[in-house]
Amino acid sequence: MSRLKELNGLGVVPGDTLCVIEEFLPGNWTYDYDNVVRATVVGRVVTDLRFRVINVKPTVKTPQLPSKGEVVYAVVTLLYDDVAITKVSASESGRKYPNPFTGLLHISQVQEGYIKNFYEVLAVGDVIKAKVLNNNTPYILTIKEPKLGVVLAYCNVCGSLMKKHLTDTLKCSVCGNLEKRKLSINYSNVRF
Repeated sequence: MSRLKELNGLGVVPGDTLCVIEEFLPGNWTYDYDNVVRATVVGRVVTDLRFRVINVKPTVKTPQLPSKGEVVYAVVTLLYDDVAITKVSASESGRKYPNPFTGLLHISQVQEGYIKNFYEVLAVGDVIKAKVLNNNTPYILTIKEPKLGVVLAYCNVCGSLMKKHLTDTLKCSVCGNLEKRKLSINYSNVRF
């Protein structure tokens, strides 16, 4: 019982030994390495006697990360024939990510049907609304749903903001240039 009193509330840093696996199972913010439970974050130890689980409650604010199924806003930074590299900067719920995360959008995750290359549906600098398909970096994105796709785009000729012209066509109000994109049904209705 005195060992429990020593553990509860104990301040720890990543890698600190908490106990052996026979005493407690690893819980939140802990991991098991060679049958020894260790801390993964700076925090305080909290034990759950009922389930024999040891947790660490972080004392330092942990970064907010996008999660699987979350809808996010990202800026297209690089385009290749079959993949787009993006920077995820905010979520649809209004959460901002001060240090943007890398997102990958494969051409198969744009729409049903054949697309020759990304230049038919996206351009560098476009802001897209996308859904996250995994829980770790790099985040894999999809824009297949009607509410997903380009929500803000700039003219490749003069750099002006493009306005929706037809279903998947944008028109520049300054120079009249027409460009195709995979548009979200919420094009130009951005809240981030």
